[in-house]
Amino acid sequence: MMNLIQKFLSKDRTNKSQLRKNFSVFFYSLPEHQWILESSNKAHFDKLFSHLPSGVLEAMMTKYPVIFVPSQELKKNGPGRVLNNTIVVFPEFQKLLQSEKKSAVAYLAHEVAFVLYELEGMKEDPLMAEVSADKFVCDLGLTFELEELLLMLDETIEKRLRLTYLTINHFKDF
Repeated sequence: MMNLIQKFLSKDRTNKSQLRKNFSVFFYSLPEHQWILESSNKAHFDKLFSHLPSGVLEAMMTKYPVIFVPSQELKKNGPGRVLNNTIVVFPEFQKLLQSEKKSAVAYLAHEVAFVLYELEGMKEDPLMAEVSADKFVCDLGLTFELEELLLMLDETIEKRLRLTYLTINHFKDF
């Protein structure tokens, strides 16, 4: 399992706050993200950006521009528009993003990690890719938020496996 945090950890300590500001301006200026400003809780995205290592932000601004698209937009414009760097936000997660729940940030972080793993060419079993993305979320310090998110999901074997991994690896000292 590749550690995404270490891959994008920047040793350069110069002006990370400016990079965060530049990324935020870049992200919200994309036409695909206007829905976030209009109908979502922008604070969840801002919190995500504050947790992401500057190397990840830089990669998302240059090498892998990640796009969040509501599923209704895909229906309107047709599925031919989905790219590897596109995160499709389904209605149940749009509701989560409109709420005040802290698990919304874990959702965003998980989706970003999942896409970055794919774009980096990591070919894992789909379930292990989910677990790797969960590890990334925990490495960001969002373990409890991830647990809240997983507990909200429908009961599946995948959910149980992800919760088991989370419990064994991140809650063992509690």
